[in-house]
Amino acid sequence: LQIEPALAKTWTIAANGTQYRFILRENARFHNGQPVTADDAVFSIQRLIRTDPPPAVLPHLLKIKGALDYQKSRQETVAGLEATDPHTLLITLEAPYGPFLTALGMYPAKIVPKEEVLRQTDQFGQKPVGSGPFQFESWEKERLIRLSRFPDYYEGPAFLDEIHYRIYPGDQYDAAVDDFAKGDLDELPVFGGQVREKLSGQENLQWFHRPSLSLFFYGFNCEHPLLKHAEIRKALSMVIDRQRLVDEVFGGQFTVAKSILPPGMPGYQPVDHIGPGGIDEARQLIQKTLGDVPVNQQLEIVSAFQTPRVEKELTLITEFWKPLGIAVTLKYITDWPQYEAYIASDSVQVYRYAWFADMPDPDSFFHPLFSSTSTVNFMQFNNQEIDQLLDSARESTDPIGRGKVYHQLEGRIMALSPLAPLFYLSVDRVYQSHVQGAQPSALGAHTMPLHRVWLKK
Repeated sequence: LQIEPALAKTWTIAANGTQYRFILRENARFHNGQPVTADDAVFSIQRLIRTDPPPAVLPHLLKIKGALDYQKSRQETVAGLEATDPHTLLITLEAPYGPFLTALGMYPAKIVPKEEVLRQTDQFGQKPVGSGPFQFESWEKERLIRLSRFPDYYEGPAFLDEIHYRIYPGDQYDAAVDDFAKGDLDELPVFGGQVREKLSGQENLQWFHRPSLSLFFYGFNCEHPLLKHAEIRKALSMVIDRQRLVDEVFGGQFTVAKSILPPGMPGYQPVDHIGPGGIDEARQLIQKTLGDVPVNQQLEIVSAFQTPRVEKELTLITEFWKPLGIAVTLKYITDWPQYEAYIASDSVQVYRYAWFADMPDPDSFFHPLFSSTSTVNFMQFNNQEIDQLLDSARESTDPIGRGKVYHQLEGRIMALSPLAPLFYLSVDRVYQSHVQGAQPSALGAHTMPLHRVWLKK
């Protein structure tokens, strides 16, 4: 999860962290045979700034000088983007911004050929042209995407001749498992323990389990009459038996979370921010807040999914909270836009949510979830000190200094308990024995380099 050279063989950061100078490889070519130039990079970044719907990388690109004016059509170029020669790209930011380099390394910010995009216009997404080790060949809707080796890849030709992505439209996961069992697939995502049972008769399969850069949690509406008290939120979080939840509901597949940042994320610390407190300590926290008044409260938990597994999870949560005098009512909104609209409203009390980092930087957790200005801060969490720490961490380009700020942030946030972290989701894949060189990333299997994967047959 560290930043490594790719199209840019080297770079320098100057002007107090506001100026990035990238030197591009002279031997990098697009799949149409044209060289990759700094002008293509300028075009690609400008294109992303005005793309609709906006890409996940947009908030980071808007830190470039003049990007907002360009997005709003007040200017026809981005002042902070400059191709000083065919192989040198100069990017100037409005202010120092620590996550910027990592953001440029993520897949939504990949460089595309200006000439090809302008020629194909809206059809570019149907016949994409990149600069990686494999080039697009064909796409049979709902059946297959085929890639072939690109012989002029700047790091040398890939080992594989082709890659075929088999598509299983709709709910056909069982069909994919059957095809893997027959040897028709080399790789398979693993969902649930039943896959291991089904494939138990096959020897020498390669199983990968990696905690992903994600967090599953219950978010609390910090403006709710009961949940506005940090002690109440902490008590609710404290009495959840996370290990039992993971074991009984998810077959032990996931890793219990007692902090915010997942393992593998830069800045992660294996610190238990929940503590060993049980029912007695939780009751003391409630009594400290509400006095000796008997607790007889109802809380609504809203879920975007209604499956036997989710219902089993919520039954356990109901059991955990009942001794505190908290009765649980359940609400299911299975239409995702309606669900997000509901949890963004004042009506929400407790909601189920999973957050996946866009990139391996702590900011991709802390700022979206806890900044008072974030559009996905559904907890309505508003803390001036936290906002100041978030800004301080973003402005620093010193990894060690940023890490210290994020450690401090995590401790402060967990003390206020705007959410109850439950577990870290995982990347689970299985490969046939003949697949060599596979190393799924914590960012997801789709980010795994396939350049040096090969088949031993």
